[in-house]
Order: sequence, then structure tokens, then C-alpha cells
Amino acid sequence: MTTDAPGLFDGIRILEIGQFVAAPISAQLFAHGNADVIKLEPLTGDLTRVIDPLISPEGELTEGRQYVVKAFGKRAIPIDLSTEAGRSVAHELAASCDVVISNLRPGTAPRLGLDFESLRPNNPGLIYGEISGYGDEGPLATKPSLDLIAQSWTGLRLASGATLDGTLAHYEPYFCDYTAGLLLAFGITAALRQRDTTGLGQRVSTSLAHAGLFVQHRSASLFEETDTWKRDLVQRRQAGEPLSDSLADRGQRTAPSVFYFNSYETSDGLVSVGATGAMGQRFSEMFDSTDPRTTDAWADRDQRPELLAETRSAIARTMVKYTTVEVMAMLDNAGIPCAPLRLLEELLVDLDAHAARLLYEGEHPRLGRYTMPAPPVSFSGATYRARPEVAVHGEHTDELLAELGYDQATIDRLVADGVIARSNLD
Repeated sequence: MTTDAPGLFDGIRILEIGQFVAAPISAQLFAHGNADVIKLEPLTGDLTRVIDPLISPEGELTEGRQYVVKAFGKRAIPIDLSTEAGRSVAHELAASCDVVISNLRPGTAPRLGLDFESLRPNNPGLIYGEISGYGDEGPLATKPSLDLIAQSWTGLRLASGATLDGTLAHYEPYFCDYTAGLLLAFGITAALRQRDTTGLGQRVSTSLAHAGLFVQHRSASLFEETDTWKRDLVQRRQAGEPLSDSLADRGQRTAPSVFYFNSYETSDGLVSVGATGAMGQRFSEMFDSTDPRTTDAWADRDQRPELLAETRSAIARTMVKYTTVEVMAMLDNAGIPCAPLRLLEELLVDLDAHAARLLYEGEHPRLGRYTMPAPPVSFSGATYRARPEVAVHGEHTDELLAELGYDQATIDRLVADGVIARSNLD
């Protein structure tokens, strides 16, 4: 990334009518490219401003963590969309934008006149990006959803190991939210490229359910001739088979105990190993075992799961005698990909992670020094990192309305009428 190159999305103006994670993170990807992202908030402020609040070094309560990490480089304006005057302001903002990004509850955008069909007549080039729970068609189209719901509905939560000793465990990553945001950003970028040719906008949509299936692409298939066990599994579940029994059966079929792509206990921790291909033989020999794929017994397909399990057990008995540092050194010297299992917090202070530009540090005006994940892609000929500013509630109200042509007296009247809000930090 260069610091003097233009932003990828210079000149693109985006209205974010988003809440929580999926739409805001999608808009954030454009803010990194210097798009002018305008966040439309409720009059009382976005909910994430008060969830998990951060405390400044002076002890002052500031915005919530989720708001801060997804608001860099954005401007924001609080509007009461329950009023006709507020909806009018929102419509004018949308008409001034190239893109609208929304993840409102199904039915809300049309009711407010902020859906694609309502906005398109005044802005034929508008790209309208929308994230729903289950897509646009079928009986679930009007059903609301959240990340946890989508993970559960698509099978992702159980496939990702959300059980601990048979009990549902806390599961932190918002896989569906973040994946949906990425998919939508891809779709919007493609639609902007097509608009360069046609001059016309379009609606781009994805859903949390699409995202849940997308990240399970390896297993999300059903071949009628070879996957009869999958239909049998579903029938047993519908007949009342305990979930634990179904999970055990599914685990044996979809995730055999491979020795070369697994995690192992050391004397002081855990190490993950990816000894694919020819590396498997080196790996097994290093830890006093034999790659079963090189033996005559491997020809019997029915024996393979047992052979893999035996090899894994043999390697585990040897590896536990070494420390994590010793195992990592052995694997690194053999050219075998490996990593210790560690906490996210360990990564945030890791010097190698900083050297790899996975992270960057900055200075928040009210919270002080911070470390964040770096933008997830880099470009040799463009700057891709959002401005470090985070909008205070109502900070850009006057500025944005003035850009729409509102005079100061009208802006003051809208504030007095409770249609919009401005910052009280002046």
C-alpha cells in the first residue's frame, strides 16, 4: 500500500442505513478506499454506540467498541425516520449518493420509502446493496435474522464445533455477518464497474443464509448417488434421533481423524499441523510413526479411517513429550506449516503480526492508542485505509445538510423540531 496514491473509491458517495455488523462492515470496506460514507443513525444514535462502551483515559464514557471499529472514516447524521421531514432528508441524501447499503429488518425499507424501487426514479444510477436474513424469495423472505440465528439455521454453528462436551458453548465470531458484508462489497464493486458501461444502477443483494452456506462450501453438497447417508441422517433427526448421536455420525463421515491436518497436544500447549501431500510422510516419521498412505493396507478403503486414527494416536503419544517451542522448531525446519493454538489477544501484541502488516496502530482522539486489524487487502497502486476519524454523534449534521443545499435557518429549525440531531460538543 502506498500513502500518496489515490483512494480506490475516490468520488464514490455511499449512504449506510445499517445496523450492528453486516452493513457497517461492508461500508467500512469502501471507507478504506476513501469513499465518502455517510452513516444514517437513529435520533438517539446507533445502538452500537452504547453496546460494550469504551472508557477514555480520563474516565469518560465514549462510543461502544463495535461502533468505533466500524466507523473509521465515515460521516454520520442522526435522523428521525418516523417523521415525514426526516424521511425527506434521508431521500435527498440517497439521491445524492452512488450507493446505498442497508440491512434493515424485512419490510422496513419499503415502509420508509428507502428501498431500491422507491429510490431508483430519482437516481437511475443508484447501486442499492442489501443484506437480508434468508434472501428475497420463498416463505422466509420476510423473516428477520441475526448472525447467531443464521449460523444455527445453516448448520454452521454445529459444523464449527459450537459444542463443548455435548453442551452448546459460547461462540464469538460473527461468521455470517462478516462474510455477508464481504460478499455485498464484492457485488457492489461489480455493479459499479457495470455502471461505468451502462450508466444504470441496480439492486445487489445477499443474505446471512447465503453467507452461512458460502463458508461451508466444502461440505454443502448433496450427490444423490453417493451421499445417501445425508438423507438418512436427516430422516433420523426428523424421527427424533438425539442431536448428539447425529453429530457423532456426521463427524465420522465428514471429518475423519486425519493425522496430517490436525491439532496435537504438546507438554505445555497445543499445535496445529498442516502436513499435506508428501509432507505427511516426513511428519509421521518425525514423530515415530508411519504414513498409512504408503502402506499396503491403505488399498482397503474400509480400513482407512482406522489407519488414520492409529497414526494420529501414535504421533500424539510422541509429540506430547516435547514443548510447543520444540515442536514448532522441528516442523519449521522440515518446512511443514504449523502454528500454536493461541488466543486472539496474543495475536494483537505479536511483533510478527505487526511486521506482516496484519495489524496497525493509531491514535483515537478520545480513547488514545489502539491496535486494529489492517484492511484485509492491499494494493500496489492505491491507498486503502480509512481516515482515522470516528464521528461523534451528530458531528456532521450541519455539514451534510449544507451539502444538500439547506440553509442554516432550515437546519436549525429541523434540529429544534427534533427531526435531526447535532453534536453538543461545540
